[in-house]
Amino acid sequence: MPENNDQNRHPTDPIRPRRPIPLTLTLWIFILWTVLGWLRFFSAIHNADLIREFLPGWVYGYLLGAGLVWGLVGIPVIGGLLWGAAWSIKLLPIAALLYPLIYWVERLFIWQSALGQSNWPFMLLLTAAWIGLVVWVQRSDRIRRFVVRQGKKE
Repeated sequence: MPENNDQNRHPTDPIRPRRPIPLTLTLWIFILWTVLGWLRFFSAIHNADLIREFLPGWVYGYLLGAGLVWGLVGIPVIGGLLWGAAWSIKLLPIAALLYPLIYWVERLFIWQSALGQSNWPFMLLLTAAWIGLVVWVQRSDRIRRFVVRQGKKE
């Protein structure tokens, strides 16, 4: 198979291929979750006295830990997806399952609110859509080719 370089590239082909839409959507979701994780972490630090005063003592440690995990897990995934690293596609399912897992553990065991129980179908649908998106990214030949092509440029 001929390599796709400037000499055999058709003049109408893009010089730099566009990131596939499912991969872009996954990237933006990871950016959002990473930012939310860091916000949770720093908000817990900032509001430590208030949290310790009104909630059980372990909640403060949990908020710090969960925020830190959300923030740290997202960084390598975001970097890998931005630069098209092949390892990022392999790391993606592990990191992608962590976020909904933490959410559902919190929802079922930690934050028991009567108001929060009303949107179960919506949150289940979002979780299923997220898992479907991750499976799509994992199995897509177009995304695999894009990642391999991006990795060879470096």
